[in-house]
Amino acid sequence: MRPRSTPLLLVCLSVLEACAPGAARAEPAAACGRGCGLLVGVGTIFYDFSWTHGLVLPVTLELDQSRWELGVFRFANSQRAPARALPTTHAANPYWGFTAMRRWQVLHRGRARLYLGFGANYRSELDYLEATRWNFAYVIAGRYDLRRQGHVLELSIRHWSDAWIRPPNRGQDLVTLSVGF
Repeated sequence: MRPRSTPLLLVCLSVLEACAPGAARAEPAAACGRGCGLLVGVGTIFYDFSWTHGLVLPVTLELDQSRWELGVFRFANSQRAPARALPTTHAANPYWGFTAMRRWQVLHRGRARLYLGFGANYRSELDYLEATRWNFAYVIAGRYDLRRQGHVLELSIRHWSDAWIRPPNRGQDLVTLSVGF
């Protein structure tokens, strides 16, 4: 592990410890407030309505009954742009992405819920897809309660874009399927 990633790891472990099942009951003012969840998943990336053959591994921590989300995304392999994206088809090397986002529950029917979210993300590298490290992040997520002690299944579509802060604004779209605990 590289030394510069150690502080991030310590922060993540501290938040997870505060959100442990016993911690929320023992200290009502814990970081999780009224409830938190950890979602682990797998997904893929697309750009300009074409798959980039990229693999993304998301780990998200939800706070205050899914109102807030902190996420770590590992883009595990290189991504390719569509052939029409000349002069190159190489879009991105493997990298890390981090998000902080506010989520709103807009629909709740039985065991199903729909969320919309908006926030910011940080990318560990610049590449063909993004000209800035800091970007806006959007999410549309459908969640299904599995009727087991806090387990959920969530399908989300995310968009990361710099909103033309620095052209060209290509952006990146992620489709992920996660299991929540």
